[in-house]
Amino acid sequence: MSEEHSAGASRATVQRAAIIEELKKSNSALTAQELHERLDKVGLATVYRNLSRLEEHDEIDSIRRQNGETAYRACAHGHHHHLICRECGTVVEVHDCSLGEWSRKIGDEYGFSGIEHHAELIGTCTRCAAKGAKK
Repeated sequence: MSEEHSAGASRATVQRAAIIEELKKSNSALTAQELHERLDKVGLATVYRNLSRLEEHDEIDSIRRQNGETAYRACAHGHHHHLICRECGTVVEVHDCSLGEWSRKIGDEYGFSGIEHHAELIGTCTRCAAKGAKK
């Protein structure tokens, strides 16, 4: 392997680690642009490329914001869903899932098999609800 290729691979790994670390520090999901603004010396194209690879390898999750933007979050592995505050963007992982049986039932009803599901629950967290009540 050439020295240049090796250095490029190392740099990508360092940048990828920085992206993951930034996602882990945040209570909310972050867009590629928000990550780019938080990370020194990491180009926007590099952020997008690494986010794509990380999501492809199930190392991060993507979440669709109400405005249609895609944001990313470092999550625990295993089956879970997200509870997202519509005001501040705080994301909570929900591991209790009762959707499996229901989704199989609906699949059977319409002749589908191999049913999978993904759910994002949108609401208002207690902190934001309290702020709203004070207005």
